[in-house]
This record gives sequence, C-alpha cells and structure tokens, in this order.
Amino acid sequence: MIAARVILLLISAANVASFTMPKTRVAASSRPSASSSTTIHKQYSTSTDVELDEVQSTSSSDEPSNATRRTILQSALLAPIAMASQPSFASDKPPPIVPLVTTAKRLRSVPLFTIVDGDGVPFHTYDKDSAGGFGYFFTSYTSATYVLDDAKAAFAKAVTDAEKNKETSEGAIGEDGTGEVPDAWGKAQIVTLPLDVVMQLSVKKTSSVAVNGKGKTFSTYYQVIPSTEDLNAALRIENGPRYSERGRVPLFYVDGLTIPSPDGSGDVADPVYFRIKDLTAEWTKQNPGKDIPQIKVRELTETFRAMIRPDGKDTSVLNLVFVPIAESVDKAKISPRSYKLGEMILTK
Repeated sequence: MIAARVILLLISAANVASFTMPKTRVAASSRPSASSSTTIHKQYSTSTDVELDEVQSTSSSDEPSNATRRTILQSALLAPIAMASQPSFASDKPPPIVPLVTTAKRLRSVPLFTIVDGDGVPFHTYDKDSAGGFGYFFTSYTSATYVLDDAKAAFAKAVTDAEKNKETSEGAIGEDGTGEVPDAWGKAQIVTLPLDVVMQLSVKKTSSVAVNGKGKTFSTYYQVIPSTEDLNAALRIENGPRYSERGRVPLFYVDGLTIPSPDGSGDVADPVYFRIKDLTAEWTKQNPGKDIPQIKVRELTETFRAMIRPDGKDTSVLNLVFVPIAESVDKAKISPRSYKLGEMILTK
C-alpha cells in the first residue's frame, strides 16, 4: 500500500498510539484546478517582509472565499492570531503581555519542515474522529527526510505492483480499482515554513479542498512534531501524560541561563530550546567545568497561548526567545518555500 510505512514513522515521531493506514487516491484528472488555494513563499531572515501569492479563480459556495483566505493569511503572516476559542483581538480588549509583532518575530526564526507534492500541495492525514485532515510540521529536517524517503520507496514499489496487477488482471491500488498509480508521492518534496505561521494555523479554524477527494472540503488541523529523542527527554524530566499526547512539543530551559537578545538591543533574553543537547551545549559554553542545574521543560502551544492571551499574567514569557535547531536553520536556507493553503492531498 502506498506510503504504508510513512504513518508508522509519524506515529514514532509523534508518540501516537494509532493512525489508520494511508492511501493516495484519485488520478490527476480528478484534481480541481488551482481553485482558491493560496501559495506562501517565505524568506528566512529577520525581515518581516513576506511575499504572498493569491491564486485567483472561482470557488464553490461552500468553500471559504478568496477574500476570507486572504484575511486569514495576512493575519497569520503579519501577527499572531487569538486562540481558536476566542474572537480576534478587538480594540477594547487589553493587550497581550508580549506585543503581537514581537511574538511573531521571536517565532519566525524557527524553521519547520513538511511534505508537499510537486505543486506545493501538502499531504494531510484523515482523522475519523474529527472528520478532518491533519497536517504535520517537523522540527527536524532529518525526521521529514525519513518520511519522504520511505514514501518514495513505497511509491516505487506501488508502481511495480501495479504493473504486475495489469499483467494478471488483478485489482489495483486506486479506490476505483483501476491500475493507475497516483504520482503525488513520487513527486513529493520537503518544504519549509516558519514557526510563527504554523503556530497561528494551529489555533485558527481553517479548511482545505481535498484535491484527491472530488473537491470535497474538510476542516484542517496542524501540529508540530518534535523528534522522538526530544519527547523522551521531556518524559524523563516531567513524569506525566502531557508529552504522550499528540502534538505536544517540549521546550527545554534552565533557570538563570540568559543569552544576548537577538533584537540587538543589548538586553538579555531567556532562551528555550527545541533540543536538549543544544541547551546543555550553551550552558557548558557559558559555565565551563560546572554541572548544569536542573533542566526544566515547558510546552510550545501553552507557551504560545500565554504570549498572545489578552491581559496575560505569565511574566515568564516576557523575555522568552526560541532557539532553533542549528541544522534546521541551515537546511531551511536551501529548502523550497512554496506551500499551498486551501488545498491538500488527503491520506488515510
């Protein structure tokens, strides 16, 4: 089955107990045209400039309009949005403890990686409980590579099996029982998006057209996937169920450890790290020969919500900065940045 082991890798990365098996379906002829998707091109720099290409065309009445998608994406790219359970900030609401633009800048330096097809359409996994599609973003380029390589190997095997099925007149892979093997996985690639965009998508209600689902629209959900190594490290520090849940991302820190603020102000900042070994390396650099104090952990989404909550009271986030994985930053510089919102390839 196409990409059968891909989900097994996702399970390992996300520490999840169960997913259903993925299938890529429906030939390219059944895909909608560019329709009402939006392609994001993101430059990795300290600049807030963002190039946003809107694909103009008509869309069905039950899909979000181009104007709606444009509003959502401009909010996502320029400043963090409010929690999904609350309306957007109004002028009479108290401001968050950290200015929204500051939060966006702090998150923007962290690259994430996801898998899309040759046109930039992302792969999502169908979730029967929510009847929606889950998109996954990896903190590590290596994790994304494992999934991509395995998917391409599965695709090559599927092509071979389909040829054999034609010769023996047996069934085939597609939902319609034909011998055609969809080429979405064969053209799959890794692209990068910044953490500020992904975190905002994760708390915003969105929907996408399944290009391999006869144009049907599904609710979409987004989760960040840390490495299994870092999840296990968090579980050793915090002996509880938090990091056994899907979509939990640990951030490691030590009380009292500071670094120069990346904004060039000359102030100091409180760093949190996505990889525990990066934290220990910084401690050793600043304190050679000294044992590292107790390493603590806090969760990414909870931290993000604390930063954007109106009239927030969590002062621990005031000077917080997110330290990206160095290898991820290097890989992001040479990775494609085209990602279509509003469309997806749904697997299950």
